[in-house]
Amino acid sequence: MSARLVLLALVLGGCVETRSVAITFGSDGEGLDGFMCKDASGQLLMSRLPASGTASLVVDFIRLEGVPGCRTGQLVKWCATHACVPIQSTRSCLEVKFDAPTGSREELRASLLAALRASGAKQALADAPDEFVLVRVVGTTQGCDAVLPAGSNALPDFDQASLLGCAYSCPVLFDKVEQDVYLGFETLTVQCEQGVRICSDGQLQWQP
Repeated sequence: MSARLVLLALVLGGCVETRSVAITFGSDGEGLDGFMCKDASGQLLMSRLPASGTASLVVDFIRLEGVPGCRTGQLVKWCATHACVPIQSTRSCLEVKFDAPTGSREELRASLLAALRASGAKQALADAPDEFVLVRVVGTTQGCDAVLPAGSNALPDFDQASLLGCAYSCPVLFDKVEQDVYLGFETLTVQCEQGVRICSDGQLQWQP
């Protein structure tokens, strides 16, 4: 059973039809590589957790203005000339409690997956837009009140020093979804803090 976030109820045509669409990190949590990254000093980003283990998971629909490829390089190149920004009205946040990162990589992956399951990992979102979007989940030690918009204010940027991880989907049109939407993270090395910064950036721009 995969960890899931119930995302939305779609309104179709002239009648109201409730349809649950879920995201998955894979049956074994293989999509959670973005939550197992280390910084330049070799420290896991998850080691930024406070003693309580409490963190926030922030879910965004990101408008793409088209249909780019879902490789990191393709997305960064596309978003250099398109406004790839989170849709303010659809951002949601929930609190989750993680164990301190210890043991092997496999044990960390299992611990992350167990924490997401234990949290219920469910958060209702507004209706998805009728266009291709990217779904993104960002983990941060910031509280939900710090990452949600206040009134009509713009979405706040994430504090880079508070980031714990990130995962994202390929471009998806939710009106046509027939299965769970897979979220993952593209990396070939554990020192992937830069990728987490790119993934969590407000415009998916290249980060040094």
